[in-house]
Parts: sequence; C-alpha cells; structure tokens
Amino acid sequence: MKSISFRARALFVLATALTTWSVSASDYPIKPVSIIDAFAPGGSTDFLSRLVAKQTTLDWGQSIVVENRPGAAGQIGMGAVVRAEPDGYTLLTLPNEIRSVIPLLYKLPYDVEQSLVPVASLARVSMIMTVHPSVPANTVQEFIAYAKANPDKIAYGSAGDGTLHHLSGELFKMRANVDMMHVPYKGTAPAVNDLLSGRVQVVFSPISAVLQHIKAGKLRALGVASSKPVVAFPDLKTLDESGLPNYASDLWVTLFAPAGTPQPVLDKWIAQLKKVVNLDETRAALAVQGIEPDFDTSESLKQRFVQDTERWREVIKAANIKLN
Repeated sequence: MKSISFRARALFVLATALTTWSVSASDYPIKPVSIIDAFAPGGSTDFLSRLVAKQTTLDWGQSIVVENRPGAAGQIGMGAVVRAEPDGYTLLTLPNEIRSVIPLLYKLPYDVEQSLVPVASLARVSMIMTVHPSVPANTVQEFIAYAKANPDKIAYGSAGDGTLHHLSGELFKMRANVDMMHVPYKGTAPAVNDLLSGRVQVVFSPISAVLQHIKAGKLRALGVASSKPVVAFPDLKTLDESGLPNYASDLWVTLFAPAGTPQPVLDKWIAQLKKVVNLDETRAALAVQGIEPDFDTSESLKQRFVQDTERWREVIKAANIKLN
C-alpha cells in the first residue's frame, strides 16, 4: 500500500508540475525578459536587439530589456547566457562570426553548439570592401593589380584579431594571391576612422559602418564581400562576381536561447520574430542602415552555422591565425 501511495503521490506531483508549466508557458512572459547583446551599444546587434525589444514589449505588454555585456570578443555575453536558467527569460543576440569563429580560436569552458539554441535569424548585414580614395582602383581587379605591383603599400584594417573583418581580409589574400598587412583595431569604428584618414588603405566591414561615408564620397566601395548583392548599391558586384570564385563573407544576426529552453517558449519567440522582421517599420529602419531582413529558423539555420564554421576553419588554418 505504501508503494502504491508513493507512486500515486509521484504521479500527482508530476501532473501538477506539467499543468503548472502548461499554464506558465501559455502566459509567458510573466516577468521582464533580458536580451543580452555581447557588444557595446551602437553596433548592428544592439540596433537589432532594441528593435525587437521595443516591438515585443508593445505586443506582449511585458518589458523586454536589452543588456550590453561587451568584452573578450563576445565571450562575456555569450557565457552569461550559457549559464542562465533555460526558462526563456535570458536570451542572446549574436552575429554568426562569434558563434562560428570563437570556438575555433579559443578554448571555451562549454560547447557552444550544445549550449546555445538558435531561435531565428533577424537580419543580414552585408560586408563591403571599401578603400580610401587615394587608392588608384575603381574595381576589384584594378585593386588586385595595384596590390601585386605594390606589395608593401597596402594595409587593411579590422575590428580586431579573429573578427570577420580580419578573416575577410585573409580570405581575400588567399583568393586574390596578394599580400596585405593586417592592422587590428579595437572595434569597427576606429578601423573605419583610420581608413577615412588614409592610415590604412582598405577595410572589409559591415555596410552600416561605411554606408554614409561611401554616399558622401569620402570612401570608395569596390565590391560586396558577402555572397549576395545589396539593395543599397544594386550595381556593386560581389567579390565572387568580380573574379574571386567562392569568395563569401556573410554576416547575419541571430537570437539564441540557452539549450533546454522549452519548445513552447521558443515557438512563441519564433512567431514574434517573424512578425517583427516583416513589419514595414522594421524594414524601413533596417534600410536606413543598409541592413536587410533575413528570417530563418532553427533547422536550416543550424546548417548555415555548420557551413559557416567550415569556411572559416579553412581560412584560419591556411592563414595560421592563433590567438592567446
């Protein structure tokens, strides 16, 4: 009788827990949600995070708060979410370069693939190859010819060692068979500032960082480093189209959740993100930054990350990039 009583009690507790979760899942969120951005305010991930947070707060009637936790190439923010309770109240916006590249360059105390679940991508931020006006080249092929004739005169700036800017430059060197000196900075802004002053001759960067300078004639865009043309410059060829086969440096931003987050919560976020990304107001706000909507969900998104990781693994190995 005691065993039957114990079993009955256990079943009752389980049923109660399931019922409670069912109710809480349908009512989610019942308290503020934090979206952690692993970078400083002002970047593409911060911009996208705040767009999502603002609209979702209005739609759900619950505060969605963006927390910037920059540092260690995104590892501080990423680690905070990995350690968070998988209850849907701590999420993460992250560019694919961090998800794909950081595990290749650093020994992390966790497995990124097993610890973070991609909920949905939000937008694609095109990478642009931009040069200072003093560089005597109007096309990618003219730049390659100039670089080969002047191997000691070309320096490319990046947002730091191991960033997508850096890897894009190394991939260019491999595909074009040219030599360029890498100058790492602590972020995109200082790299672009030195490009504007002519201290470096070329930068591979997100379009949002150089769009206004290109339109003002202060910088010259030679090509789209990403795999697809961009709406802001419809006549600008990709580097692949410009004679560098299989060149692709794609940047997109994704919302992640800790592994183990209940599927009903993930499903609610997927539906919400799809709505936000497709709003006319969102598309207009993104267009000002040269950013394009890019909604993709878990399964196909996971495959994109696999392909992205393998692409940069090859570049890191070939360029012998090692970080301490």
